[in-house]
Amino acid sequence: MGRLNTHDLEQLKELGLREHKEFFKRNPHLKVAYYNSLVGIFLCQGGASYYLNYPNSSLKDFDIWHFYIESGSLNFPYRAHKTLKNSYKGKNIDFLKRAIPGHMCNSFPKDPAQIVMRCLCERDTKTKKLLLQKPIIGVFPEDIFGKVIWEWSKG
Repeated sequence: MGRLNTHDLEQLKELGLREHKEFFKRNPHLKVAYYNSLVGIFLCQGGASYYLNYPNSSLKDFDIWHFYIESGSLNFPYRAHKTLKNSYKGKNIDFLKRAIPGHMCNSFPKDPAQIVMRCLCERDTKTKKLLLQKPIIGVFPEDIFGKVIWEWSKG
């Protein structure tokens, strides 16, 4: 398979937006609190390394992360996760979701990249350790599309 390009990111963005809608169809009790609080959608881990042509990177699957502003009235499911088998380019897509505390989002209300990086850098979680091992590429909203949010240290 050839390298990934912006057309592939567009396709992954569309799949990510579709999963955003379908998640709330599967979880209607969360819709009021979270549907309109999407901070951003990001390509992470191996797919992001492959997109950036990192040496020795291979494409096993796509990890698409959705981040939401945490609601004060309803907890977000800690393990919100869905896998599409043999999906885009014949690879699995893992859709993973997390909520970010509101105070972190308020610091950068119009900058999804800064919100996510603040969350990852200030919280000591398994998510942080997992995501900061590889690059993070913005997929949605449009102002972060294709931007390298986190450039993992290759050396």
